[in-house]
Amino acid sequence: MNKMWMGIAMAAVAASAHAQSSVTLYGIVDNGIQYETGQPKGHVFGAQSGGWAQSRFGLKGAEDIGGGTKAVFQLESRLNTQNGSLANGSFFEGQATVGLQNDSWGQLKFGNMGSAEISQYSGDVDPQQTKKYAIGTLVRGRIFSQAGNGVEYLSPKMGGFIVQGQYDLTNSPKWNAGTPGSAPGQLGSSTGLGSAQGRTDGIKLSFQSGGLFWQATYDEVRDPNGQFSNVYLASRSILTGLTYAFGPVVAYVGYQHLSAPNASNEGYFGSATPTALPAGTSLPTAVNHEWIGAIWQSTPALAITGAVYHANANNGNGNATLFTLGVNYSLSKRTLLYTELGYVRNSSTSNLGLDGGLYGANTNFDPTSASASSTNPNYGKSQFGVIAGIATQF
Repeated sequence: MNKMWMGIAMAAVAASAHAQSSVTLYGIVDNGIQYETGQPKGHVFGAQSGGWAQSRFGLKGAEDIGGGTKAVFQLESRLNTQNGSLANGSFFEGQATVGLQNDSWGQLKFGNMGSAEISQYSGDVDPQQTKKYAIGTLVRGRIFSQAGNGVEYLSPKMGGFIVQGQYDLTNSPKWNAGTPGSAPGQLGSSTGLGSAQGRTDGIKLSFQSGGLFWQATYDEVRDPNGQFSNVYLASRSILTGLTYAFGPVVAYVGYQHLSAPNASNEGYFGSATPTALPAGTSLPTAVNHEWIGAIWQSTPALAITGAVYHANANNGNGNATLFTLGVNYSLSKRTLLYTELGYVRNSSTSNLGLDGGLYGANTNFDPTSASASSTNPNYGKSQFGVIAGIATQF
């Protein structure tokens, strides 16, 4: 009889422990088709993964360890669901973290913070909410830097304010420099500038009251030598944005400044006067980026978004303006149809494209030798694109 009661008690304890823990499987599958003009080898029509949101799957969980504190973890893979490949070559490129969370003092976690360091939250003030043609386009994806080897603190809400800070170690004997293979993430090609990432850090402050939301972010991404050597890759960023909801409409306005004081033609091209650049220009050391837009929830199922983005680079690199229009139609709480149109107009010395290619030697004046993966337009040329697809969440 005693053994029977002991067994019942052990089962109750196990059930109680299970009730205090949770593990959730989640994800997004997003596929569509895309048409773009003005690429080096002509117009392109093809399949596209992640036009609305990057496809992914992951696990996240929490365990109540007492005193109002939970142990939390998250593992997330980012995917190209058109061909089944992993994004950026890493299995848990989206997130690989473990930490502690408490409603009184906040959350502290460690690990790989994901495919974007703290600038990933810029989407909160982006009218297109980081869709295909959005806040990252005219800054060549600068808001999507990798963030590994990190620690992050997120405060509880205090009078409407939330503070979030992040610091990513280099695992290198040098304070700012990165060691290839162990740096926080990959910036670009496997050789030369961008082969590894140096120290990254950032802080975000946000405020919400009623229909008003405000956010400001400062972050740094250094190159393998610990310098700010490329405004689109290794630079300082100051970003702020405001949203205001009134009725079925949410209005957006924002500004970003990028700074790379160590950028030089010699450091990037190996020459003080590279033939790849238009005459009279040199590698930019600063970019100013502004945007304005709105989301209109015209019906419970239909949302229409319009936005304009403008970026201006110094050292003669000109400016570009991106016009976007997007439509989402919800088939259910988890599944939607979407489409987005984007048109980018460049000044005579700017070659920003809809796909945000890295800054570098422009081979687009020679379509024969241009890389098949190159998507930048020629200097001074425009691009038009349209994407449509279906996305479901689980």
